[in-house]
Order: sequence, then C-alpha cells, then structure tokens
Amino acid sequence: MKLSLHPDPARALREMALLLDRAWHPNVVRVHATGRWPDPVEGLPYFVMDCVEGLALHLWTETVNPTFRQVAMVGGSVAMTLGVLHARGVLHRDLKPEHILIRAREQVPVLIDFGAGDQTGAATLTTTTLPPGTLHLRSPEAIRFQQRHWRQPELRYPYREADDLYALGVCLYRAVTGHYPFPPGQEPELLAVAITERLPPSPRDINPQVPEPLSRAILRLLEKEPEQRPRTGEAAHSELMRGLLSGGAAAFEAHLFDEIPGTPNQIRRPAWPAQPYLRPAPRPRPVPEPVAPRRFPAWGWVGVVVCLGLLLAGPRTWEVLLRGWTRHTTPQVPESVSAPLGHKLANPPDRPHSVPVAAPVAAQKEEHTPVTTKPPAPPSPKPVRALKAATLASCMAGMACASAPLVDRPTLPAEDCPEDAKAAMQKLKVDERQWAAYFVPKTDSDFVTVREGRAAVYTHGTEGRVQWGSMLTGTLYFGSKRVYGRFTQLRQKKTGETYPVCVELWFLDDRTRGVPRSEGGDENTAVVPNLMSVRTVWRYDE
Repeated sequence: MKLSLHPDPARALREMALLLDRAWHPNVVRVHATGRWPDPVEGLPYFVMDCVEGLALHLWTETVNPTFRQVAMVGGSVAMTLGVLHARGVLHRDLKPEHILIRAREQVPVLIDFGAGDQTGAATLTTTTLPPGTLHLRSPEAIRFQQRHWRQPELRYPYREADDLYALGVCLYRAVTGHYPFPPGQEPELLAVAITERLPPSPRDINPQVPEPLSRAILRLLEKEPEQRPRTGEAAHSELMRGLLSGGAAAFEAHLFDEIPGTPNQIRRPAWPAQPYLRPAPRPRPVPEPVAPRRFPAWGWVGVVVCLGLLLAGPRTWEVLLRGWTRHTTPQVPESVSAPLGHKLANPPDRPHSVPVAAPVAAQKEEHTPVTTKPPAPPSPKPVRALKAATLASCMAGMACASAPLVDRPTLPAEDCPEDAKAAMQKLKVDERQWAAYFVPKTDSDFVTVREGRAAVYTHGTEGRVQWGSMLTGTLYFGSKRVYGRFTQLRQKKTGETYPVCVELWFLDDRTRGVPRSEGGDENTAVVPNLMSVRTVWRYDE
C-alpha cells in the first residue's frame, strides 16, 4: 500500500481503510481487516485482503493469448467498475496493467493497489504537484499542468475521472499490441512531449488483427483532450462492447497474437513502427475581436506639430532660437581672459554635437582685473545643426515615451557558475566551448515545439570528453522573440555518468544567446529550430 511514502502513517492507514471500504465491488480486491501488529498503537500497519490468483493484464495477454472478445469483456468490466467507483467519489489514480489482475478461474479482472487512491471529501495526502503514479500512464492534461505550474510546487493537480479512463486506454493498448502507446524507455522529457503533442499509431497499424471497433474505442480513451474521451466508465463500456453487438463480431473470435511455430505457448509480439507518431490536428484558436484604435492624446499632437515646425524652420529662425538659448541658459564665455597672479587658462575644448557651455573659470580675487572682450560672433552652422539634432532627438524620445518598451528577454538572475561545475567542465575539457545540439534527435523536422520549464537537449557531435548524444538537462525561459535556456547537468550517452555544468542555449547562425521563435505556438509553447548551439559559461549573465 506504499504507506511508507506518507509522512503520517496513522492518518494514511485510516484514509486507506475508509477508501477501500467505500470502494467495495466484486471487481475490487476485498479488504477484511486492518490494524497494527504486534502493538495496536505503535506496531506495523497491516491489511487482510483476498488472495487473487491470476496474472497481471499484460502478462495474461502474452501468456494465455486470449481472444479479442475476452479482452473486450475484460476492458468493459474494468470500465464499468471505474464508473461505479467514480459515482461514489473514489479515484484509483494509479491504474496500470500490473494493478489489473485476471482471476485464473473466472477470467474476470480485479483492481488492486489503491495506495495512491483518493475519495471525495478526504484531505489530500499528496505532497507533490502530481499524485504518485507512472509517467507513461499519465494523461496529457496532467503533464501539461505540471509543465505550466512547475514554478509553483504548492499547487496540486485536480485528478479527475478522465485521468483514470485515459490510463485504462493505455492498459488496453498494451494488451492488444504488446506495446505502450508511448514507450516508457524514452527519456522523461521526450516522453512527456510525446504524450502531450503526438498521436500514437492505431492499434491496427501495429497488430492488424485488432478489430476496427475495438481499435477505435481504445483510441477514443487516448484522446489528448478529456472532453473528447468517454465521459463516464459506463460510456467507455458501451464503446468497447459496440463491436461485439455489431455485425463484425466474428473478428473478435481471433486470438491476439500469432504463435511461433514449433514452440507452444510462445507468441510473436508485433513490431513497433519505425515512424510511429503523428502530430494532432491543430486546435482552432478563437478569433480575437477587433480592437478600437487608441486615440493619440491631444498633447501628443501638439508635440508633433511643434517638432515638425522646428525641423522645417529656416536658418534665421534657428539663429534667433540659439541666441535666446545661450542668453537665458548659458553666460557668454569670453574668448580671452587676463588671469591674475600669472595663472593661465586653457582654451575650452571643442564640444561637437552640443550647444556651447561655460568653461571652468579660475577663482578670482576681490580686486578688479581688466577683461578684454570681443563682440559676439553670429552662431556658426555647427551649433545650429547640433541644436537641430538635439531637438529631433528630444522629440523622438518624447513620442517614444507614449508606448511601453518591448522587453524580449525574461528577467533572469545573474549567477556565478558553482565551483564543482567549473571543475567538471575542465575535467570534460569543455570549458569555454560551444558546439551543436538538438532538441529532438532522430527526426526529419527542422522545427520542434517546446514548453517553458524543465527541458533537455542532446549534443550533436563529440566535444572534449563529452560523448555524442549526451543529454543536457535544465530550464527553458520564454521571451517575446527568443527562447533562452540554462542547463545544469550533463549525462553521458554511453556510460550514464552525470556531471554538474553551466551551459547556455545559443543560436548557430547569428551567434547570440537564445534561439529565435518561429511562427506557431501559443501562450505555453514555442516553435524553435531543432538544431541549435550550446555554450559553456563561467557565469550566467542577466
């Protein structure tokens, strides 16, 4: 019952007893007693349950090699059982082939292991975002919830009836094909992408003997959106039984797999297709309502008119403005000053592209010193052009303030690379190196869809002591135009050794941090080039 996973064994034991009491059903393992032994207060928790003699669902199909009729009956029975439990507010939450036993005598299914189960009104025992479970049996919406809220570990996924029905679809897919719709041997990051973004091959594409109605019913349970699956266990039962009640019932009398000649009780498992996955049809996006154009403020038009008038004004106008500017803002600076006590003043340095300003003057004594001045010369064209440029810049800056600046990069803290990561990169001989990498290896597509949060990329080529195809894991961050990445662990392809590293995502073509976003994606996804570059760094800059 996995009670050791819970921080409060006494509470977990009580909740489990209540759960199994509410989950009474002929197709659910029966609990006769519960308590602690040898001490009734501090002893080890125990359950007294029926002993179910039989094989797990996937072992039963490969050992007994039943007919498709028997598999459909088993699947329909499990669906009806889930429907009854759901009506009582009970969720299994960890349904998989190992938890569906087939009684050897009656050939009927029995659900076991409600250690991760839940019931309406009970306080949750879950301490993680997702309840305990197995990744390749999780629903797409559960994985999307974790991807969307990975920065909020306090949130809990609201497990629903649709999650149990999706897991049933995975179990039946495994039963009739010998394979899971999304093979669990993949890297977790790739497996999560496949579950949320790819369509599994039809069971008939793997095992042509699967009756079309049964294949269609299983795929319905595996729909990406919960609204497209059967709403209840009873509805799933009806779809699984529909083929038996139609004219094509003869196809259900065939056995699941071909037997190997000369080896009794040995079946030939169908091969997994070389290119299994397809992209689901894009979901229609709501057409945004037209937004009324924002009215430019009246003061803004006044500023535009003034700026245009100044820029189109003749030279005489600028001379007048320049005289007024220097008279009221800057005192006239004499070209020569007779400094007392032998001090000599340096000529004021030229200040191109600016209006004249006062030069520093040496401190004067109280006595009057004769000062020789010349009549002011008319302003030269240089200051006029400079004033024009300054006015234009001021106008453009003022008008730019009306709109918010577009910030592409997300706010990321600057961090020094940890010392153990620096040492590891030096050991791998990849300090201050840059080399190619893929988001998804072994694909013909030039672009892939990624999600913000935890991610992995795979090295393309050998660099230093890093093996070809090694995995870098870290985090992706979305900007408005680019996707940025920081990776903190490297796992060698062949040996499986892991090393702490400091690696950033770069783009090959323009040698800049991050990769550009292409057309497509939504608020949670981005379409980016599959091939990019990664670079080791000693410090993550902002």
